[in-house]
Amino acid sequence: MNPTIRAITMPKWGIEMQEGLITDWTAQVGETLAAGDPLLDVETDKIVNTVESPFAGTLRRIVGEQGTAYAVGALIAVYGDADVSDAEIDAFIAAFKPAETGFEPATESAPEVAPPATPAVVVEAAPITQGSDGGDGEGRVSPIARRVAQKLGVDLTKIKGTGPNGRISKEDVETYAASLSATTPAAVANPSTQERLTPMRQTIARRLLESKQGIPHYRLERTVEVSALLAHRAALNSVAGSRVSVNDLLVRAVGISLSQHPAVNAHLVGDDVIRFADADVAIAVATPSGLLTPVIRAANRKSVTDIGAESRDLAERARAGKLVRSEIEGGTFTISNLGMYGLDRFDAIINPPQVAILAVGAVREVPVVREGTIVAGRVCTLTLSADHRVIDGAVGAAFLDSLANTLVQPSHL
Repeated sequence: MNPTIRAITMPKWGIEMQEGLITDWTAQVGETLAAGDPLLDVETDKIVNTVESPFAGTLRRIVGEQGTAYAVGALIAVYGDADVSDAEIDAFIAAFKPAETGFEPATESAPEVAPPATPAVVVEAAPITQGSDGGDGEGRVSPIARRVAQKLGVDLTKIKGTGPNGRISKEDVETYAASLSATTPAAVANPSTQERLTPMRQTIARRLLESKQGIPHYRLERTVEVSALLAHRAALNSVAGSRVSVNDLLVRAVGISLSQHPAVNAHLVGDDVIRFADADVAIAVATPSGLLTPVIRAANRKSVTDIGAESRDLAERARAGKLVRSEIEGGTFTISNLGMYGLDRFDAIINPPQVAILAVGAVREVPVVREGTIVAGRVCTLTLSADHRVIDGAVGAAFLDSLANTLVQPSHL
């Protein structure tokens, strides 16, 4: 059997993914891997994905550098049989052309890539290879880098590539363009820091911009006395082994209210409104890389203690970058709670295709009137952002009223 060389390229997860950031190589050059062994970790729009070896083989060359983002389809590693020489690996890398990009990791081999020399070597592409970018052989410039250079008016011949074999990347072009703009005395005297958005931040920025510009948001606000809710929480936590937060109670209350108001528990996809029987409530979690929204499935049918245990697990793994894609997708409604930062109230941006989001402010002590007497009470402000294309004002107000009544009388939570 002829020796083989196989390419590993940046895989594509989902139609929106354009590039991935290599966060760690879990395999080493020279290591022989079985199919399914961990190969590397890649950060995409929301999570860090573990890329598994698509077949058994020996990792001969790592092309993609840790900490660097590569476009989908870019060559990041090469497998090769033991009798393939280093020169043949070098020639393969120099001649590599990415294949067509699919929407999900492929399950079959991509078309063969012709070797630049030594025709006895069989050259194959890995099953996860789908490419739309990589060195194009002309000055080792990636297509994305060439497009950015044209947009910025940058002369590519002036740039020294930092990628493999001197390949010029998008980052090289942006860094060079930034150096050209920093020529005034003020810029020299006051140097600034340039930091490129991670793939996650790029996706968050794109989606929030689309939501803010494309969805007719309106807001409804309700201040709710939560003294009884806090007492209910204390009673629950007095039971050995129970650990419930205010947010857990909110998730449960929202789940109940959504089941009563299906128009709010919905997605808008094109011109179709999709309503859901169960309330899959996403909870916004701040992580070092950006905001994630892990989902509590069927919150309307789970106990508060079960919700508490599940939300703690999801939040911990979100901050550690260990969530899988299915755990952050498919929410029917989102809760964003910034009360721990002392904010009385704030507005949140809808996460499409959802049609509403609830912003929760801090619990604060204020004077309240009970049976004609002013006493100290605890309140928090809830702000519902709703999509007016789907939810009329009266419908949103009715949902918020149901939620407020549930929180005021929480014994059935």
